[in-house]
Amino acid sequence: MRVQYTEEQEALRAAVRDFARRELPPGFARECDERGRPPLDVYRRFADAGFLGIGIPEEYGGAGGDIVEITIVLEELARAMQSFASLVYRSPIHAGQGLLTYGTEEQRKRYLPGIASGRLLFCFSLSEPQAGSDAAAIRLRAERDGDSYVINGQKQFSTGAHYSDYVILATRTSDGARRHEGISLFVVDLKSPGITIDPIPTLGDRANGTNMVFYDDVRVPASNLLGEEGEGWRLLMVNLERERLSSAPISVGAGAAVLEQALEHARTREQFGRPIGAFQALAHQLADVAADLYIGRLLTHDVAHRIARGERCVFEASVAKLFCTEMFNRAAYTGMQVMGGTGYTMDSDMQLHFRNARLGTIGAGSSEVMRNVIAKEIGLPRA
Repeated sequence: MRVQYTEEQEALRAAVRDFARRELPPGFARECDERGRPPLDVYRRFADAGFLGIGIPEEYGGAGGDIVEITIVLEELARAMQSFASLVYRSPIHAGQGLLTYGTEEQRKRYLPGIASGRLLFCFSLSEPQAGSDAAAIRLRAERDGDSYVINGQKQFSTGAHYSDYVILATRTSDGARRHEGISLFVVDLKSPGITIDPIPTLGDRANGTNMVFYDDVRVPASNLLGEEGEGWRLLMVNLERERLSSAPISVGAGAAVLEQALEHARTREQFGRPIGAFQALAHQLADVAADLYIGRLLTHDVAHRIARGERCVFEASVAKLFCTEMFNRAAYTGMQVMGGTGYTMDSDMQLHFRNARLGTIGAGSSEVMRNVIAKEIGLPRA
């Protein structure tokens, strides 16, 4: 299989790569990681360049395009700074694609132009202390009160809540016979009274940061309900393919950066009178990384083209997420081993890749959950 792109898509790739080289230079990602703050000024310039409007129709202030163009953008950004790609993906995917899929026309007009212009930053919140892989175990409650809902409870691992304007929030509005019933989604203004945000220190992706968020009698207009009350689980599943897919180009882009850095070191570092890349033990490890990246890139863009054509891609998106995130972990481990003590120092980008890679197989559906989904899709009985 050969993935083919249009001239416009190749021009987009070149434009994003040029932006990343200019705005996300070597060492910048480490600085953001050390400060524990995302480069929101770069995010605004990215929006001013029109890139955040990709995937949003022109009628809502966007630049048009679809999930294929979004994957191109994410891969190129992750090559320069994985955390920036992760920052960018949340608004176009969770909010932008979500609103296009199940939002009302009024909601689309209210939020999509702000997403495209970079004025509105969205995050997504599903996990709770007792609800991780078992997402249907959420307890955060939204009770109807006249023209509003009142929300109480807490969320865990709410990435970006401390600097976002809105959150796509999964709540429980009733208790059904099945645990997946009675879940509803809301757009919630994070400046609403009653919201407390506490940061959670993490190993990696520290530029974006994640949080525990407490909701204490938070009042939300009923017009902020996404879809019908109680159908939140179905809506989550509708957009899940895009979320899982987004992990793949980010992992491929960051994995490409790992290979570039490891190759440079292998060519220039000499031991025993020759470059270390001349030793077969290291050469084969780097060859494996290159092969993995080739497969991951094909997977990523094959699935993106399938989703753009409207195909059901539960199996394919899960495979892409599983393979690419685990590939990035293998690549980062190999990169650390090739660079040795140099890669282990905090002055090296390799240690940042090594720490950031670990999140990919945990967040947005762990590798174990992806394997469960794949097993179900190939017809195996559920436990």
